[in-house]
Amino acid sequence: MKSLLPLFPLELVVFPGEHLRLHVFEPRYKQLITECRDQKLAFGIPAYIHGGVAEYGTEMSLEEISVTYENGEMDILTKGRRAFHLERFVRDVPGKLYSAGEVTFLENLETCSPTPKDALSQRFRRLHELLETGYERDDFAIPNLSFQLGQEVGLTLYQKVKLLSLERESEREALILQHMDDVIPKLEAVGETKRRIQGNGHFHRFPTLEL
Repeated sequence: MKSLLPLFPLELVVFPGEHLRLHVFEPRYKQLITECRDQKLAFGIPAYIHGGVAEYGTEMSLEEISVTYENGEMDILTKGRRAFHLERFVRDVPGKLYSAGEVTFLENLETCSPTPKDALSQRFRRLHELLETGYERDDFAIPNLSFQLGQEVGLTLYQKVKLLSLERESEREALILQHMDDVIPKLEAVGETKRRIQGNGHFHRFPTLEL
């Protein structure tokens, strides 16, 4: 069943369950957020990529308006609810400044998948070790783990849209695992190159080799 959803395109992807703070300053989005507040409406954030609105996005709820400024600008807190497929982009909505979209909401199957959590946790720790972020995650046995990892493993915007489009948790976790398997060897190679460069110009003491 299709629904007409007000849209707030941004150059990012928000996943279900994720919180997002926004500063709202454009007249069209001030109108949108005001209506969401007054009428208890939801709105959608589809990714904006290379001048176009992506085919998938996330329905958002307005959690709170933290600050309203004298000029009508607002600081707001929002939360992702569920993913949708954008069937038709409606640029001009009668009586509205903002655009909307006819959307179909996606199912979310297998919130906990059979993907071995050891594989995900090992790759995740190695990735952040190589990136020297100092970031750690202990819990890999939570529902919809992929939507949390999706913001923590360096996916591109296109990869995040792809992740959002998948209805099965097992498929989403497989995408993340494949991404880490692709990236980790490249980071290890860069680290080795860095070590070789740093070693140039220095005295070395090598062990005696028996030939």
